[in-house]
Amino acid sequence: MRVPAYISELESWLEQMKHGTRLDVAVRFAETDAYGHMNNRVPFIYFEDVRTLMLEETGYSLAEDGIIVVADAQCNYIRQVYPRTRLAVYAYPVYVGSASCDVHYAAFDEQGELMFTGRTSMVQINRAGKAFPWSDAYKNSLQNRFESVII
Repeated sequence: MRVPAYISELESWLEQMKHGTRLDVAVRFAETDAYGHMNNRVPFIYFEDVRTLMLEETGYSLAEDGIIVVADAQCNYIRQVYPRTRLAVYAYPVYVGSASCDVHYAAFDEQGELMFTGRTSMVQINRAGKAFPWSDAYKNSLQNRFESVII
């Protein structure tokens, strides 16, 4: 397997990911393409869902705190995924800037095989579309939940 550039050391990265926020999903038939495997847009939907869970579990309120936009997204497909495959999709913030956050993702099947990885850069903006900093309280919440996050 060719390791994506955003992963410096695969084994420690995989271990770190398993301490992240977890979303369990089963691939639906509607999420497959004509070749019978998961469509390449679907991981980004899973990334959004697990990222939203991560934000919620660390106390971020999408209704009160601002708007989160994804500035950059990437997915690396490792193995083909088929309908009814059960996946554990993890999100882990690896770096938090003043108003941005880099989040990494990993998806494993029931046998623990790595199926795909990904990363996003997200930015917190106000209603006028301007980036604004994370609160100290939110940064502390991230640090408490994800001890190896770089702030």
